[in-house]
Amino acid sequence: MSCPHLDSLPADHGAIEPLSFATMLEALPVGAMTCELRTFTIDYANACALRLLHAIRDSLDFDPEKIVGTCIDVFHRQPGYQRGLLSDPDALPHKARIRFGKEWLDLHIHPLPDSQGRVVRVLLVLVIATADVAKENVEYKLLRMIGDMPMAVMTVDPSTFQITYMNESSKETLSQIENLLPVKPDALLGQTIDIFHRHPEHQRRLLSDPANLPHRARIKLGPEVLDLQVSAVRDTDGDYIGPMLTWSVITKQLAAEARIHQLAHYDTLTGLANRATFREHLEAALQRPQPCLALLFIDLDGFKLVNDANGHLVGDALLKRVADRLREHCPEPDVTVACLGGDEFAILIQGGDAHAAIQLAEILVAALVAPFLVEGERRLRLGASIGIAVAPLHGAGSETLLSRADIALYAAKAAGKNTFRVFQEEMERRITWRLRLEAKLRLAVEAKDGLFLFYQPITDIVTGQVTAREGLIRWHHPVLGWISPAEFIPIAEESRLIDEIGTWVLHRACMDAMTWEDGASVAVNVSPRQLGTGRLLEAVVAALLASRLPPQRLELEVTESALLNDQVDGLGELRRIHSLGVRIALDDFGTGFSSLAHLRAFPFDKIKIDGSFVRDATSRPDCAAIVGVVADLGRRLGVKTVAEGVETEAHLALVTAEGCNEIQGYLLGRPEPSARDRAAVASLNARGAAGRRGETPVDGEAA
Repeated sequence: MSCPHLDSLPADHGAIEPLSFATMLEALPVGAMTCELRTFTIDYANACALRLLHAIRDSLDFDPEKIVGTCIDVFHRQPGYQRGLLSDPDALPHKARIRFGKEWLDLHIHPLPDSQGRVVRVLLVLVIATADVAKENVEYKLLRMIGDMPMAVMTVDPSTFQITYMNESSKETLSQIENLLPVKPDALLGQTIDIFHRHPEHQRRLLSDPANLPHRARIKLGPEVLDLQVSAVRDTDGDYIGPMLTWSVITKQLAAEARIHQLAHYDTLTGLANRATFREHLEAALQRPQPCLALLFIDLDGFKLVNDANGHLVGDALLKRVADRLREHCPEPDVTVACLGGDEFAILIQGGDAHAAIQLAEILVAALVAPFLVEGERRLRLGASIGIAVAPLHGAGSETLLSRADIALYAAKAAGKNTFRVFQEEMERRITWRLRLEAKLRLAVEAKDGLFLFYQPITDIVTGQVTAREGLIRWHHPVLGWISPAEFIPIAEESRLIDEIGTWVLHRACMDAMTWEDGASVAVNVSPRQLGTGRLLEAVVAALLASRLPPQRLELEVTESALLNDQVDGLGELRRIHSLGVRIALDDFGTGFSSLAHLRAFPFDKIKIDGSFVRDATSRPDCAAIVGVVADLGRRLGVKTVAEGVETEAHLALVTAEGCNEIQGYLLGRPEPSARDRAAVASLNARGAAGRRGETPVDGEAA
């Protein structure tokens, strides 16, 4: 392209031939124009400049075809400033960024001096900068955004791995660990990221390839731990600009997480695995091919007594000692020892069979019965009942195995405690029968149908007069017939039906006693589960008010085990009942714990000598001696003694000689129904409704 203005330049212009200079400008791959400074008119534009202006003509406010001959003012909003700039050679070269609508142009201005060195023209190089502006805007907005973030943020040059930016939060965060860094946080700009990593080669490979991002890592610097999250920063076109690093010091957070994990998975008192963790280990063991494992459920015998007698602090210390002893005898890595709550523990032996479980159970029963030293000087004794279930012999599912280990534990307790039992199907059948019996008993209690009170006389040895009658509950089921109290009373106690049964017995006994012409007292047994709750006092008061029975004609019989259930509250409730005038008898004396301590703790009106001593007294001198000692003790304390289980004349002669005051037993009277129930009971017996049990009412424990 020929340009008349450039062709008319002096021959010595820049030592370049005019035609050569015009040809050179035309060949440039960028938009080029010249501007004559006398009139500030554009006198030349190469083809590339015209194409560039045509490409953005929709954003221009002038016609690109007429650019030659147009004043340069079209490229500036402030032409006076632009002209002053072009007229000052010292201000050149110069770069200006001009906006036309949505498009941006970069205008590079270079002087073109003549042969005398005067700048009479300038060279204008045009570049579309819209994309650069957009990228710069992204970077600017990003910097503004991360500068305001409340977290530590850095940017890194992916080619040099130097830190190019740090926000204020980054400086504050790193100041917490500045003693662990080779340079101060304020001097980190320009440093390579290698100072944070023990394996810089790995770090560099990671940051150089955006395909690895996002990435998260934890870096340990001395005692501190940093959490590093690396993200890829891209421009609006999706091009990778570089990595952005987010930092935080998480040492305390990790400690808190570890503490939360400890609380969620381990018992806080003993440090053993808790119920949830034990369940997880069991489920995982059962998922293995051909799983073989053994479960041991452990319940401490006598712990409640020790805990109540010595306080919860001593009880907690004792549980810790138990946990230590379990760990000591279960060191194998495939053995999980757990505290399921309270004084219940469990052991999982992965790869263990019934033989291994029995061996361990024998060791643990012996180990846990040995004395525990608590608080440096207290020697406390416990026992342990253990139930065992093994897989696959006793089941392949966790629920089945857990249930059967629990059933075996129940059998161990029923066998006398301080022993172990391996699950057998007969145990499950007995449990199933108990559950069915509980359901039937619940229906009977709710309907008050089939429940009767039988009375057995208590007679004064000297006068032969009936002084009291003990109310003994009986239950007749329309299909099963008469069911022994020894069978259904424990079920009532475990299911809490004993409260309703006990209230019914109290009301019925007081009502019946009001019909007795001899004015004898009525004795009612109190279950250990009734005492100490406050409900017994309410039931006694309600029964006395409803029947109008004088309080002195009501006797409550409590066993030593009832007092052990909760000594403080139990004795307190007994004292409140005693203050009403109701008499209190200590039943089955000699078969429990700390008998003399209970006699000191409460002013009992009667002591009932357990029938097992009386029945054997005629053949065993030791039993006869116990009867005599208790009778003498009662005489010294001013308390009446009642000999239970008097069945023969020999029994009567012995207890009379030993000085007992009253007797109770088959010799002088069997339990009989009250007058109101006599006909109904006779009818039931006559119809043979005893069912498969074929039982008739017999003497036994009552509620």
